[in-house]
Amino acid sequence: MGSNQNLKAYVRYDGQKKIVPGSLILRQDKPTVGNFVEIMPVNLCCGVTPTVCDSCVTLQAVGEIGEGTSFYGFTLQVKNGGANLTGTIYWTPSFSESFSLDADGDDYDFQYDFGDAIPHTVLLCVDNPSQIQDFELGFGPGETVSLNNAIALNGIDEWDSDNMNIYSLDLTGLSSIEELYHCCSVLTHINITGCANLTDVDLADNALTEASIDHVLISLDNYGLSNGYLYLAGGTNSIPSAAGLAAKTSLEGKGWYVQVNV
Repeated sequence: MGSNQNLKAYVRYDGQKKIVPGSLILRQDKPTVGNFVEIMPVNLCCGVTPTVCDSCVTLQAVGEIGEGTSFYGFTLQVKNGGANLTGTIYWTPSFSESFSLDADGDDYDFQYDFGDAIPHTVLLCVDNPSQIQDFELGFGPGETVSLNNAIALNGIDEWDSDNMNIYSLDLTGLSSIEELYHCCSVLTHINITGCANLTDVDLADNALTEASIDHVLISLDNYGLSNGYLYLAGGTNSIPSAAGLAAKTSLEGKGWYVQVNV
């Protein structure tokens, strides 16, 4: 089996300076045809501060360009009551920002000016993620094109990443999450293994494969919760297989509202 260790990752931008869906390639040299830009490696921090990678969500961030700036950001909603939400954001290898947010139920917006559109590695390290009510990726400037180690945020109640150009979303082990929203995107693969408290899921208008559609339906059915909401229709989301349709029927018998493509 070959190794990608010595290859670099490149994505192509269109005339509006947005990443072209499906343009990610791995190769040694930058392509000479097309506006390709190298993506910084996701393990950038490792080797310098190796413990950071284990305790942080790693985000590949693309800034939103406008008049000489290129801002990227996200929102953290803190729970109402309890300890302050504390942590650190490593925007670049040389610049970090620590925070301590009052537990007042409010939204707190974070953003940073990268100065260009090249995807950057951003590390979000939270000391007590159980104080996060909602992690909102789709409500700040710029966009997220991939993320790793979501389990570092186990304890959160709600995940929002609508409209982010993420092809694969792995939320394995987020046992606390109750609400999941990722619609209107290029999302092809998703893993919700261990997300046993989900009762509100909106994955509409994506490009999910049959395997992913079936995985969501069967997983939620196996978790055994009642009276939930699940939307998997729209976009080019696949039609469920027979096994997926059986899980849909079972969920509806538990009081769930379920929509899929037919």
